[in-house]
Amino acid sequence: MIAHPFEYHSPENLPEALGLLNQFGEDAKLLAGGHSLLPMMKLRFAEPGHLIDLGKIPELKGIKQVGNEIHIGAMTTENELIWSTLLADKIPLLVEGAKQISDPQGRYKGTLGGDIAHGDPGNDHPALMLALGASFVLKGKNGERVVAADGFFLGTYTTLLAPGEIMTQIRIPISPAGSAGCYAK
Repeated sequence: MIAHPFEYHSPENLPEALGLLNQFGEDAKLLAGGHSLLPMMKLRFAEPGHLIDLGKIPELKGIKQVGNEIHIGAMTTENELIWSTLLADKIPLLVEGAKQISDPQGRYKGTLGGDIAHGDPGNDHPALMLALGASFVLKGKNGERVVAADGFFLGTYTTLLAPGEIMTQIRIPISPAGSAGCYAK
């Protein structure tokens, strides 16, 4: 099936993306990796008039340690999680889980934030985020807020992400030395 016609927008920074999101309101959808949204658009389960691609926004990517936490940009791909030496050292459970997602081609496009924001309980990252005690940074016209993973997921495809907000970062506390974990589907 062919998707409903839409306008494509490719902002280069977060304020521009938030401006577009607020300008077009409920008629806009955010595009992260696209693995969930694009099939829904092809089946016409989603018919946004405006598609806002977050792929060119550099502040939404990257993995770094800040104090006793790892901060991961929402547009960081599954493959970037897998190849991160910092994550392999500090949060190996996340690397193990990312290796089990999709296939190699899908992991080059699929993003951590896109998977989480979609709110599909069948996806891998929601369970991993709960187990790791993660929190999510959400930005909108009213500012920034940090929401714990425990409580973010309200139901199937339903989260605390409000209209006009963009998930910008995932924060995960570093586990104490000697901690271990295993992820099995």
